[in-house]
Amino acid sequence: MTLSGILLLAATLAFTLANGANDGATLVALGTRTRVIGVAAAIAILTAMVAVGPFFLGTAVATTLAHRLVAFESRDGQTALLVAVLASLIVVLVLTRRGTPTSLTLALTGGIVGAGLGASLPVQWTVVGEVLIMSLAAPLIGVPAGWAVYKILSGPVGRVIARRSMSGAQIGSYLLQSVAYAANDAQKMVAIAAVATAAHTDPVRADAVSQTAIAAMFAAGIMLTIHKVAPVVAGGVVRIRTPHCIASSFRSAVVVLAASAAGFPVSSTQAVAGAAVGSGVASSPATVRWTEVRKIGWA
Repeated sequence: MTLSGILLLAATLAFTLANGANDGATLVALGTRTRVIGVAAAIAILTAMVAVGPFFLGTAVATTLAHRLVAFESRDGQTALLVAVLASLIVVLVLTRRGTPTSLTLALTGGIVGAGLGASLPVQWTVVGEVLIMSLAAPLIGVPAGWAVYKILSGPVGRVIARRSMSGAQIGSYLLQSVAYAANDAQKMVAIAAVATAAHTDPVRADAVSQTAIAAMFAAGIMLTIHKVAPVVAGGVVRIRTPHCIASSFRSAVVVLAASAAGFPVSSTQAVAGAAVGSGVASSPATVRWTEVRKIGWA
């Protein structure tokens, strides 16, 4: 392995830690807010999905990041991607220290394009435009989607669920959210590892050793910042109740899975936040803490 490959592999582990600290902590916070699922169980479920997801969900998103935006197969590819990862880490770690969930996906996408231009690598601008449009659309779609699901859950359907298995609905929505994360956001780490190890990138093929290391660092990242991020998403965006939790998790998962099927990387964090806002507006706009929403939007 070349020196640039070794450095990129080290950056992959740091980037994975940041993913856990930002994205993972956000999803766990939302999934455990009503305490139907314990924090330890929620971390275990999400981490397991991150580890095995690429093997049964495919690697379309990883292929977009490792090959379709910018082709990193050239001699300078590893160095360029290393620069992109470091740039995105600096942005996201600064915001994470402030307890503000943000999009690692958008940060990495920008870093990839900038580093690709700097290294004179071919940038596929059509794909870049499609990714940015989808990244913007995901949280915006989440708002009306969260609103619609909350209205359903607060009506006759919700009363039936409450009588039969509200706990089961919460667990199911969190499982679906974890699958969606494995199908999309988690594949950023798979893409970087593939380039670092000079593996095949069209399409990307995950391997067991890399996925085990990624899962371990991801879980460590969650445990490092769960206490900071939890109040912002679980209580800061909207005064959350059980229907809010289910609506946010279910609708954001559907949005992310739809993007994943098309191979577009989007932000699960922002999709969750958008769905949480929508479910809050559906009950009462006064329950939404708009100051926190603006903070996440600017980030």
